[in-house]
Amino acid sequence: MNNESQTPDSKRSPVDRKPWPMWPIAVSILSFMVFYTWFQFTFRKTEKPYEPSRAMQERVIQAAKKNLYDWYSLAVTQISPISISGSATIIPKVRGEPLENELPSQIVYYLPRKPILIPKTTGLNSDLAFRTAEPLTIALEMPEAFADSPLFRLTALYKEGDLILLAEMRVENEASLAQLSSEGGLKTLHLSIDTQPIATEKIAVQLFTTEKTYHWQVEQLREGIPLSSES
Repeated sequence: MNNESQTPDSKRSPVDRKPWPMWPIAVSILSFMVFYTWFQFTFRKTEKPYEPSRAMQERVIQAAKKNLYDWYSLAVTQISPISISGSATIIPKVRGEPLENELPSQIVYYLPRKPILIPKTTGLNSDLAFRTAEPLTIALEMPEAFADSPLFRLTALYKEGDLILLAEMRVENEASLAQLSSEGGLKTLHLSIDTQPIATEKIAVQLFTTEKTYHWQVEQLREGIPLSSES
């Protein structure tokens, strides 16, 4: 009697049973993907993700370009050769200390990297004086490999009567600098330095290269005062 009371379905083996239908699962996955895509395009932020290390690096670079505890970065432009008006008396000195020991600590701290200075400069000339709000011009003689390279930069930093110039190559390391031959001919670059933030009448200038530091003084003349070469 018990066997006769069982339904035909209950007598089927597991092999005979039909599998669960897959369409509900497929519909669920597709619905989730549609919802997720809509949510991402509707609510996600359009700006770049915050990267702490990159943000810190950019802050350091911006500080170096703007104001390093009252050290101002001055714009430097390469110009066509011109005559230097009333050449300054420049005193070269052989460098014996690491650069970080010779520069003010605020500059060392805020520069984004240690400058790689050019070697084998052979001559330097500078204006003895300049008028207010007009640029200061210098002429720097160096091997052609450095003068013609787009990687050469003259970094100019000013604070309270002190002007520091770094003749550097924007290369990765000293090995990259060594690949540039310095045995060829020489070339003189004329460089114009912006003087807008300079307020003092006397400026002490230092230009750093690998082997030497050049020292001289420049005078800022007010309106109506002629340059020495014009008097």
